[in-house]
Amino acid sequence: MSTMSYASIWNETLQKIQESNYFDTHTFNSWISKTTLFKIEDNIAYVAYRSTITFSILKKQKEKELFESTLSEVWGDTLTIQYIHQREMEKMMPEEVVKQRTDVLLENKFNPSYTFENFVEGNSNAEAYAACLACCTQTTSHLFNPLMLYGNSGLGKTHLLHAMGNYLAKEHPECKVIYMYSGDLVSLLIEAMKTKNVHGNTVERVKEQLLDCDYFLIDDIQNLQQHSSSQEIFFTVYNQLIQKNTQIIITSDMHPSEISGLQSRLISRFVSGLTISISKPEFETSKAILKKKIEGREEGVNMSEDVIDYLAGKYSNDVRNLEGTLNRLIFNATLFNPDVIDMDFARKVLIKEPIVSQSDELTIKKIKKAVTRFYGLSYKDLEGKCRQKFIANARHICVYLSRDLLHKSYVSIGQELGGRDHTTISSSYERAKKLIQKDEAFKTAVEKIRSTLDS
Repeated sequence: MSTMSYASIWNETLQKIQESNYFDTHTFNSWISKTTLFKIEDNIAYVAYRSTITFSILKKQKEKELFESTLSEVWGDTLTIQYIHQREMEKMMPEEVVKQRTDVLLENKFNPSYTFENFVEGNSNAEAYAACLACCTQTTSHLFNPLMLYGNSGLGKTHLLHAMGNYLAKEHPECKVIYMYSGDLVSLLIEAMKTKNVHGNTVERVKEQLLDCDYFLIDDIQNLQQHSSSQEIFFTVYNQLIQKNTQIIITSDMHPSEISGLQSRLISRFVSGLTISISKPEFETSKAILKKKIEGREEGVNMSEDVIDYLAGKYSNDVRNLEGTLNRLIFNATLFNPDVIDMDFARKVLIKEPIVSQSDELTIKKIKKAVTRFYGLSYKDLEGKCRQKFIANARHICVYLSRDLLHKSYVSIGQELGGRDHTTISSSYERAKKLIQKDEAFKTAVEKIRSTLDS
């Protein structure tokens, strides 16, 4: 009998007792509901309690008879209950405790609001989106294993993992999916290792449970870096998962090679499949995210386009921060009920935010920051030698605004853009002026970036 079955049996027992109205609601919710059935052995049911108050209620003869008769009815055979404190139970039955915690962690608790349908694609995340969706549709042959997604927090990595879980549950319910946060995995393995001296097979049992899946999704793998023992166990689990053709998807806030303390053999395996970077969303993606969030609200939200542009330009570094700022505006709108959330209202609400401060002097560095946010680039991209069109356009805009707003020399602008010479910067400025005249998208990008600097 598995621990999960014990949990189901006890839940049914408690439900019957609750329906009998023997205990008042407060007593039941505060004390009775927090008991646990750990094991049934030789017709003895071991029930753990956490509080002495709970025990004082349960040990009374009439109450004990009620629990024994109800549990026996659910179980299908006569049982005697033995009450024991949770701490003592954990000492007596460490394997059962570890298994119970493992079962709970391995329950698929995917957030139903995180789906592929409501994930907003853009240049910053399109590759990651496509790879995750492909992994879900290719359930038998896995072309990219493992799939490694990395990037700063708040950019959608966890959303994609939950989207995979939700998609597979709907389209391929026959596939077993395990999703774990790496911090929980570390805690689980440490707990299993603690019982190893007395019960040498506890770690092996945990490994067996981890291996019983078709998809293994692990979030924030960087948390393994300081736990060498956990890395050893995970290394074995990882290799066995690959051997049995389980699709592994891993996320991290940095490239595996940059995770200090992570074993080199793990790094080499993580990058052996497909490694994809998710960068901060560019302006248009941030704007699309905001509009989708606004459309999804039950209450009607009337927000002016310039406020949406403002938020997309200022808060695109972190999608969570972007959404949080939107929620703050909407919450204040419910309090003060303006006809429309316009820039005046937004400034009043966000005036205490450091990012809205207008006291600092405009510099080339701030122009670079605004440009990289708009395009979802890094400073390294802007200052590097890549000639992809959207990166080149970003440089042209940076040069143009530095010249137009700050009247900086071509030499000083070039120094801020990777040490480029003044003739290159001069050509870039002239190119930007021409694009403004003939390329409407380029002109719009310049105007939107300029508006974030003026705000």
